Amino acid sequence: MADLPACGCWVCGSTDISPWKECGIDRPLSEEDLQITDKRYGMTLGLSKCSQCGFIFADDDNIKDLMELYAQMDDPGYEKTLDARVLQMQWLLEQAIRLRPRATSMLDIGAGAGLLVREGYARGIRAVGVELSMPLVRLGKERFEVELLQGVFPHPKLAGQKFDVVFLVDVLEHVTNPIILLTDCRNALSPEGVLLVVTPDVRSFAARILGRKWWHFRLAHVGYFSRKNLTVAADLAALRPVKWFRACWFFPVGYVAERLSQYLPISWFNRLMGKMPLTRWIYKRRVRLNLFDSWAVAFTPASTDR
Repeated sequence: MADLPACGCWVCGSTDISPWKECGIDRPLSEEDLQITDKRYGMTLGLSKCSQCGFIFADDDNIKDLMELYAQMDDPGYEKTLDARVLQMQWLLEQAIRLRPRATSMLDIGAGAGLLVREGYARGIRAVGVELSMPLVRLGKERFEVELLQGVFPHPKLAGQKFDVVFLVDVLEHVTNPIILLTDCRNALSPEGVLLVVTPDVRSFAARILGRKWWHFRLAHVGYFSRKNLTVAADLAALRPVKWFRACWFFPVGYVAERLSQYLPISWFNRLMGKMPLTRWIYKRRVRLNLFDSWAVAFTPASTDR
């Protein structure tokens, strides 16, 4: 693949780009900006839009230290929601197994604290996780006894290894080199392997209705995909989509209510609910959410005939 222009679109390479809507903040990112549970919805870096494929992406000048910041990033709020996030990992693994029933190996890129890797262990699958954040790698080992490879992918310890399933869950929107990453994922697949990608859909109904207040418009997200340009990106990486579906999440009721307070004046109601035993119990209950605003896509190598 030819090198993309330095000032061009990260997906298609077009130089026909322009500032997108009102400009976001104009400063370099910090570690706090990258936290998984950051709730400053609508706050982004300055964004540009490609007129050819519609990809929306951040200004390179503000993300030059992105990898170094992720290596140090810690998120105490993320640790508090891990029990609920396990349910999403179980759901994702089930989707992958339906696509690849005989899978014996899997790789999770951007593994967080290793929840998906642990679920793979439980299924008897040889599971490997790569995570850049050193605090999250430590958390995975201390809390879940999961050994993750600290660093970026491709990782030197995985050179030449192939996997039946590769997961890229809520990662693609955080990187400045989506085509290269997708190509590396394809190269890590076994001949009949499946790559499962989850990423926000900037053309979803929720995104179009909420505009810049959409919950996925966050400082940590430096690239925003639609079905159109994700297909373009996959094609450039020699990947072929075999299934498109909507991703879902599992969160405590209280977590959802607290996030809704970013849009509705219900903070007083949440405080009231936290004072009574019955409502506290309700707020701890976990619910499944599918807001139809993120794509989950299964890809196979373009040369594979399934």
